[in-house]
Amino acid sequence: MDWLQVRIELGRLDPAPVETALLQLGAAAIEYRDAGDEPILEPAPGATPMWQQVRLSALLDPTTSPEQIRQFVSLAVAPAPAPPMEFTPLADRDWVSDFRAALTPMCFGKGLWLLPSDAGTPPDALAIVRLEPGLAFGSGRHPTTALCLEWLARLNCTGQVLDFGCGSGVLAVAALALGAREAWAVDIDPQAREACARNAAANELAEHLMVVAPDELAPDLRVDALVANILSGTLIELAPVLCKRLRTGAAIALSGILPSQADAVRQGFAPWVEFEAQQQQGDWVLLAGRARAPRPPD
Repeated sequence: MDWLQVRIELGRLDPAPVETALLQLGAAAIEYRDAGDEPILEPAPGATPMWQQVRLSALLDPTTSPEQIRQFVSLAVAPAPAPPMEFTPLADRDWVSDFRAALTPMCFGKGLWLLPSDAGTPPDALAIVRLEPGLAFGSGRHPTTALCLEWLARLNCTGQVLDFGCGSGVLAVAALALGAREAWAVDIDPQAREACARNAAANELAEHLMVVAPDELAPDLRVDALVANILSGTLIELAPVLCKRLRTGAAIALSGILPSQADAVRQGFAPWVEFEAQQQQGDWVLLAGRARAPRPPD
């Protein structure tokens, strides 16, 4: 079937009542996007991720009246004025096939390959992570993810790795594919944890991966490497929490950082980490270094 797509410029309006109104009208899918330029990679623990300027898109039955949608949304945001809305007919597509077609093999370092599930194996592949459509798996195309994957490919860690703010798990799974003995994947979002576990299973690495919420980490866990691809403010806030998980000499990589934020993040970790020269891809920075004693107190 075809769809009626509505795009709503919510700005700073609370999106929850609008979402409820659209679901009452039978919306089959609802998506939020950043209407400005404010990336959110991983919220602080307990926080609800949302941008300052929000654009909502929804798919509804094509027989739904745009006027009815306007009325429902207007009531949902009252007494605020109704937000701007745009209505567009949308032909149905094979969304999984579209996702698969957009995936292309990508190589990081000297042999870490991210491949579509049905792609052949490159002759120079040292480690492979296969991407499955429908599993909400990061493709490695965002610069922050790419920086972390390059770092993992160079690290050659055979011990324990902690991926804090794992999302759907591409970094944790890549660490295992590269030879890590064990990986811990941590995220506050239960859907992300479920996707991470499924992606590890799809790559036959589930037995080496522990997927947990932050408060479920083993109290005495100390790792050989830690990667955190989250926003700079959250990184600074979590610096003592993350650093107490590092063995002396453990490798650490932090991304999700803009160049203007790098000094503040470096200072936040300075009591416990000796940083190397920062790396940059596009508008994003990765800070990597080694843990030094003493760790923050437990």
